[in-house]
Amino acid sequence: MEKRDTTISPFKIMIVDDDPLVVKALEKILFKKNYLFFSVNSGEEALEMIKEIEPDMILLDVFMQGLTGFEVCSELNKRGITKKIPVIFLTSNDQTSEVIKGFTNGAVDYIIKPFNAEELLARVQTHLELKKAREEIKLMNLIKTRFFSIMTNDIKDALTGVKGVAEFLHDELKNDSFDIEEIKKLSDLLLADSTELYQFVTGLIKWEHIETEISLPTLVPFNAEKLLDDLIHEMDPVLKEKSILINKHLPNKHILYTSKAIVKDIVAELLKNAVKYSYEGGRINITFEKEKNLNIIKVEDEGVGMDKEVAEHVFRLDTPHPKTIGTKNEKGIGLGLVICYAQVRKLNGNISISSEKLKGAKVTVTLPDLE
Repeated sequence: MEKRDTTISPFKIMIVDDDPLVVKALEKILFKKNYLFFSVNSGEEALEMIKEIEPDMILLDVFMQGLTGFEVCSELNKRGITKKIPVIFLTSNDQTSEVIKGFTNGAVDYIIKPFNAEELLARVQTHLELKKAREEIKLMNLIKTRFFSIMTNDIKDALTGVKGVAEFLHDELKNDSFDIEEIKKLSDLLLADSTELYQFVTGLIKWEHIETEISLPTLVPFNAEKLLDDLIHEMDPVLKEKSILINKHLPNKHILYTSKAIVKDIVAELLKNAVKYSYEGGRINITFEKEKNLNIIKVEDEGVGMDKEVAEHVFRLDTPHPKTIGTKNEKGIGLGLVICYAQVRKLNGNISISSEKLKGAKVTVTLPDLE
């Protein structure tokens, strides 16, 4: 038996042909490239099994007993299936009229029998990659639409608060016997609300820049402990205010080969979150590990934690972000982990979170060396 190329994703391909020799030849070719194949020997069976199999592609013989390939494809087209699943015709007739008929009925390509294995695989791979690309673009557009809908509502709510306080302040100042203490309170509220709104919009701009920036980040080797010590020093006032103890766990002279600026941003955001949700006198563990060329960063706190349902969606753009209030009523914009996720992806890494309500949270980031 020939060895399979398991580096290729196992897409599902439906073979529709009433010639067992052709089916066997196709199965042998597809097996080599790790594709999953499901074979049926009639157009009627193909239409019946399409929902159950849910293939990523259909290889469809044109001339079969019963329903022809043209008739099958036409029916799939009427159901809207050919918009999602590419159909490639297998035919021994390359006349222009027949080719045009195939495209008219919803096919994306055709292969002439007897087919060349390399050509068939190349065309299959091309159309599967195009299908995947279309699905990813559609998903990203959907996510961004939902995300900006949520964000627009949040901005509107924040502006409503700012407008309300400004109106109160304006009315108070118009009064000849205004209360200076009341004005101070209103101005404090206005400053707090406008600062939160500014941070929110700045976060949106930062996320959009990360998502759309084409150029690669600057890659330099750097010492993890030095980066961590600098961050802890910068956050010293906040740490002292809540009496938070930081425990570091990392090898001596631990070097990362990636973007220092982005890693610093990621760790800073995770550390800031951990402090925000930690109780006074709490501990935060920060761990750096190395497995071959993979860097593993863990930030773990003993704070308020979160429900499993919240943890599952905390990196997503298309779900509402809960208002982030810390253990000392610290406010947040709800975009920190979304931005972290975008930054980690920029470095070809992964990020995950495990947490339970009132049992703290642990965020794990894996980043490959990019030397």
